Amino acid sequence: MDNRITELAREQRIAIARVISDLIMADKIIDDKEIRKFSNLFGNDNNRNLFRDAQGITLAQALNILTHPEDSTDDSEQIRKLNNLKRKKYAESAANVLIETANSDGLCTPSEAAILLCIDYFLRKNDSNYSKYKVQSFHLTDLFIGDRFILYADFSNSSVSYTIEEHYELIVNLLASIGYQFIYIPKLVEQYKSKGLDNFKTMSMYIFPDIPEAKVEEVYCNIIGMTTKKFIQEYMNEKLGFDISCPTPAFMVMLGRSSRLSKDLSEKGLPYETYANFLKININNDNVLNVISDFVSNYNKFVSFNINVDFNPAKEKLLYRGIYKTFFRMVALAKENPNKYHIDINTSIGAIFINDYKVNLPLGITAIYALILYRSLFGNKKGLPMKNIYNTLSKAEQEEIQMQYETICGYLHNQEREKRAQLYPSVMNRISVIKNELEAIVSSKFIGEIQLGVADYVRTIVTPDHITVNGVKIAEHPLWSNI
Repeated sequence: MDNRITELAREQRIAIARVISDLIMADKIIDDKEIRKFSNLFGNDNNRNLFRDAQGITLAQALNILTHPEDSTDDSEQIRKLNNLKRKKYAESAANVLIETANSDGLCTPSEAAILLCIDYFLRKNDSNYSKYKVQSFHLTDLFIGDRFILYADFSNSSVSYTIEEHYELIVNLLASIGYQFIYIPKLVEQYKSKGLDNFKTMSMYIFPDIPEAKVEEVYCNIIGMTTKKFIQEYMNEKLGFDISCPTPAFMVMLGRSSRLSKDLSEKGLPYETYANFLKININNDNVLNVISDFVSNYNKFVSFNINVDFNPAKEKLLYRGIYKTFFRMVALAKENPNKYHIDINTSIGAIFINDYKVNLPLGITAIYALILYRSLFGNKKGLPMKNIYNTLSKAEQEEIQMQYETICGYLHNQEREKRAQLYPSVMNRISVIKNELEAIVSSKFIGEIQLGVADYVRTIVTPDHITVNGVKIAEHPLWSNI
């Protein structure tokens, strides 16, 4: 076994194996040199059990595990401050192992290069808080979203969009040179708008004849009224079940797809789920053109060969492939009211039910989930603040959160209020427990709205109409509507 591997706890070995697996399978070719390198790395640990365990986590989970020193996955602010240097050294060591293994066959395909670039950015080039670059894996439905694109995402109407408008064709061409589509929703909308309604009616007849004629104009209006924020929140998050949150400008880089073993069978009877892997590049105050040019330059350092695609796709044609096709299909065909989950808070037994399935959490964590629901619906509707945001709140605001938590604990015991230990900082360690339990309940019938979104705040997008307390709508409940 490689000495660098012997220093790792089993959880980190599993994470390394997961990423190497994605690298090996990225080009759909299993090379003998890659297999030998894997064997040399893990020695006696190179067995089916290790590999199987590795298939039980996503690429994003694996890479995040590799940023934690030793076997600690505590990502609290205190731990980050204490271990910044150790954390950085640990991540860089893991990156070296991964990149060295990927290069063992002497060839790096575009699909491998995308993952290697992600490893380089996330494990080597990230800031001390691992917030400039993030990796996310989202469960995929049967709707194909394309393999190689970069989506501009922003919920803040930042001035960055003006820079993109000014240099749009240059950005498109730079990314096209390495085979990436650049998706900027305002330009996509502009393409449809420039074609006009009559042309859209004709086009939709050929592409999707199953759209009712009476609905065609409505679809057109929905498309030309689309914004970046609306597309991400209402379509990618709510309808696809993603969890993209961009309070500031960012690029979402599609890295490709990979599978994870699941305890549930898919509709095809196979025990796996498919995930879309993304590298999120937070732009912050960086120059957009520098971010793009650096991305292209760094990508080319990894890739052995590349295939160019059409430049200036917006000139005389409307693309209908990958995420362009997905955009049309989601807006035109997605049901306005997809299957909804109903949440009931039952104070008689101190539990929460989702469509009659009990959420199996201890009372304290059940109260935290109820608090997230409450704060997503009432007040500023932002949800429960993460620790970095919580620390910026006034003492009165912090006390209000604690009071709300204790009140909910009391309600779950049919009491007025129940004195509890301070919610922060330990609450952050409970969020993953809640998310895992929700995922277990939702299972293969994945609906994004039931999942918790985690950014600066932890929140849900389930509407008040679908949350009740003992059968009474939460907004109409005399106690729960104003805790």
